[in-house]
Amino acid sequence: MAVGGGGLSGGKRPRSSTSPTIVLVAIGSPGGSTIITTVLQILVDRLDLGATLPEAVAAPRATQRNTAATLAEAAFLSSPYAAALAGRGHTLSQTAKIGAATGIEFRPDGTLIAVAEPTRRGGGSAGVVHG
Repeated sequence: MAVGGGGLSGGKRPRSSTSPTIVLVAIGSPGGSTIITTVLQILVDRLDLGATLPEAVAAPRATQRNTAATLAEAAFLSSPYAAALAGRGHTLSQTAKIGAATGIEFRPDGTLIAVAEPTRRGGGSAGVVHG
């Protein structure tokens, strides 16, 4: 028996509801099945690879959704990551854009930095209100 508007069966959750994460940063993005990979790539870029939050949000992305081809933005296709994936047998296919993230980083000194997409979906804006 279907439950809800998405045709989900009882006792099941969509994958996109399983990715809320707060680790010194709070990141979010629209995109349905690309939400998890968008959030993950930003977190890896920021926390593991040393990018600033603005750099991580702007970085090119790829997404794998259990299909034969991994979808990737044009800039990702020319990256060393694309070459490494292809070397492991992955098929990459170009797509226009993946996600449209915004984020807030909680800095050790108590300040916050808010970041939005610089170009995807026309770019965005983000701000922090101090009360």
